[in-house]
Amino acid sequence: MGERTLTRLFRTDLGMTFPQWRTQLRLYHALRMLAEGAAVTAVAHACGWSSTSAFIDVFRRAYGHTPGVHARRD
Repeated sequence: MGERTLTRLFRTDLGMTFPQWRTQLRLYHALRMLAEGAAVTAVAHACGWSSTSAFIDVFRRAYGHTPGVHARRD
């Protein structure tokens, strides 16, 4: 399958691009790890972010609060 076909299928079937889908998947795994009590830094690195601050920024934009606040809510 070609790159253009795969790109089109992602958008058609999932309503988002591959990078958007990948970010959603990484955030899902981050939520699970935070719920299990993992530290924010450990979660950021385990889920593939290059830095903790980059992870916190993406998390805040997606959920409206930081991962530390989210972990304390549970």
